[in-house]
Amino acid sequence: MEAVLGQVRAHVWGLPGGMPPVLGQAGEPLCVDLDATLATAYSEKDGAAGTYKGTFGYHPDLAFVDRGDGTGEALAGLLRPGNAGSNTAADHIELLDAALAGLPGLDKGTEVMVRGDAG
Repeated sequence: MEAVLGQVRAHVWGLPGGMPPVLGQAGEPLCVDLDATLATAYSEKDGAAGTYKGTFGYHPDLAFVDRGDGTGEALAGLLRPGNAGSNTAADHIELLDAALAGLPGLDKGTEVMVRGDAG
């Protein structure tokens, strides 16, 4: 179960021909959005659980970077059981750490604004 619930990192940022740089754009802060969603499982899967909507599956926590041009890119995800809480601070911190680790060239002085869903 731990392997299923482990964090998933997107590494396309560091690949040759990967995404163009997002840092240092006109003095604007790097915006990272954190949000959770529901993923329904139609049969019993490892780590799946009942959700607050009465379905069965997962409640992954996801991090995206706002590129500032109307597009965004997935940075990291944390697969969690369906009964995981939406506002679990420990999960958000782990997810943000993974998201920032996935950005090459992130300097200590880079201003980062983290936004979360208030729903």
